[in-house]
Amino acid sequence: MSYIIGITPSQVWTSTQTPPFKPGQRGQDAAGNEYLFVQADAGGVTQYYAAVVTTTAFVVDMIDTTNSAPGAQAGGIVCVPQVAIAANGYGWGLVNGVGSVRTAASAAKGTLLNTTATAGQLDDDATAGAEVINGIALTAATGGAAASTVAYLTYPNVGRTL
Repeated sequence: MSYIIGITPSQVWTSTQTPPFKPGQRGQDAAGNEYLFVQADAGGVTQYYAAVVTTTAFVVDMIDTTNSAPGAQAGGIVCVPQVAIAANGYGWGLVNGVGSVRTAASAAKGTLLNTTATAGQLDDDATAGAEVINGIALTAATGGAAASTVAYLTYPNVGRTL
């Protein structure tokens, strides 16, 4: 693994640009947060929406109950880009540290988060068939509407099916 210190996690590259990093490399920003360099799939990734690594080439897709299911990405790496990454573009996804994560309305602090049918959005509703996302803990509850909430990330991954 190649590790880079002093990256700019808000920097992105389009699909027509050649980035100076290889997907799969890890880097650390000035605050000590750790990021994974990824390539977005054809749908791109929305800012603060959780994404799952779907290939050994470190292509990511916004996570939902379909692409996280057993036989798809159970145990897979989850990251949360802190900026939008365009379709087939490149950028950094947060994997360890403090950042924002998109959650459904009323997601509570200190509860297990799980996948939802809304791509990239997590919730604490424990819907049967959803997958637990290990390693993401909200620092506060999400309000009465879906929003981006500050969270601690500790190498999140796709866990068991509810």
